[in-house]
Amino acid sequence: MSSNSTKDRVPLGIATCILEILTLTTIASIVKYVSPDISVTTILFFRYLFSLPLLIVIGVIKRGKRLYQVNKKITLAARTVIGITGLTSYFIAIALIGIVKTIALGQLVTIFITMLAPIMLSEKVGLKRWIAVTVGLIGTIIIINPSHTGWFNFGIFWGINSAFFAALLNIFLRKLGNSDEPISTALWYNTAGTVLFSGLFLVLHDPLPDNINVLLILISCGLLSSFQQFFLAFSRSLAPAIILAPLQYLAIPSSFLVAIYFFNENLGWNFILGTTIIISSTFYISVRSRL
Repeated sequence: MSSNSTKDRVPLGIATCILEILTLTTIASIVKYVSPDISVTTILFFRYLFSLPLLIVIGVIKRGKRLYQVNKKITLAARTVIGITGLTSYFIAIALIGIVKTIALGQLVTIFITMLAPIMLSEKVGLKRWIAVTVGLIGTIIIINPSHTGWFNFGIFWGINSAFFAALLNIFLRKLGNSDEPISTALWYNTAGTVLFSGLFLVLHDPLPDNINVLLILISCGLLSSFQQFFLAFSRSLAPAIILAPLQYLAIPSSFLVAIYFFNENLGWNFILGTTIIISSTFYISVRSRL
């Protein structure tokens, strides 16, 4: 493909990436909206179940009868467990501390990847990046604000846990590399999530929502999740990661507007300062990683 043709695809990649971020914000809003009355187990059941139809259609088109065929089965199993744990933590955090704080803590992913890279990927991390990691962790402490809430906040814990498992997921996806088709790994992940939360849904006897509007909202959570995964993969096939990476920070202002306008979330000075520090440190790490 010519360089001009590649450049022509970049604007579409950027637009698709922004669409993916907005879809993620919408999913987070759905979780926040229904969580006071619907258990996280039920939300996850609908999210996984209704994400499958579109993924199966894409899988059949791309791979036919081989849609579930993979090579690195052990790595895939670890990726699946890590992904489910991370998403569960993410949904719990949204229910407990709201959208903006959860997404802000999600920016710790880059910091956790940097911390794990020497151990799991045998990558060297220089002194300047370690300093940036330390600065990012200081930003996290400012968000926690232990002088006000104490060192342990249940919602903050799940938010940090979500970021940690997202970092692990990123590393395992690197390990999977090009050995397996992304659509096949996505199908295994979402099928496993459907089986797990179907079982929990039945064992815990969680009631189905009796409000048809709430039911449709839960179904839309799953459908939107499949579109989000499609937008994510499609945007990265059209534009380089170095162009798309800074766009991920758009999740902060978009979630901020939703949280303030629809959910009246209170954000103190410590949140704004801590988030600014985390974003600055992760941006520096991302730039240094590409030099």
